[in-house]
Amino acid sequence: MLKEYGLLLGRSIGLQFRRKVLDLIGDRHGLAPVIHSLLTIHAQVCREQEKLDRQVRQLAHQDDTTRRLMTVPGIGVVTALTFRHTIDDPSRFRSAANVGAYLGLTPKRKQSGETDINGRVSRWGDRLLRSYLYEAASVLMHRTKKWSTLKAWGMRLSKRIGIRLAEPVMSPPGRWLW
Repeated sequence: MLKEYGLLLGRSIGLQFRRKVLDLIGDRHGLAPVIHSLLTIHAQVCREQEKLDRQVRQLAHQDDTTRRLMTVPGIGVVTALTFRHTIDDPSRFRSAANVGAYLGLTPKRKQSGETDINGRVSRWGDRLLRSYLYEAASVLMHRTKKWSTLKAWGMRLSKRIGIRLAEPVMSPPGRWLW
């Protein structure tokens, strides 16, 4: 709405965003009453979102398995909760490779006679959890400063097959702490 009047904002969120908007429009702008109403709604939505975030963090910290999952570099509250509730009972899987297959993280195979071709990831299973695990692998590779054996394995893998292929491969939970 403000762009139409040549008023541009930098990147910001929450209270910082509201302050920037108020500084930008001042009290004399024709849209000031409308903008003030919208900023009031924005503040209320931010408060409600903070309440929900707090509840999700409490839920995660109440469960021992979820807390252990969050000790893995790159895994946060949402990813740990999603993994925990998607897998539910880990005893139904014989190995971590079976968990990867359940989530659709195994390659497609095309076989005909003597020809055996491994394709891309099959993408069967829970799409949301797969995307969270991919994001966790990306965070581990690019944003985590602390060195770990998991990051070292990922770096060796990325040198061997390339970073764009290594992140999806790192997504299968190979060493989860049950």
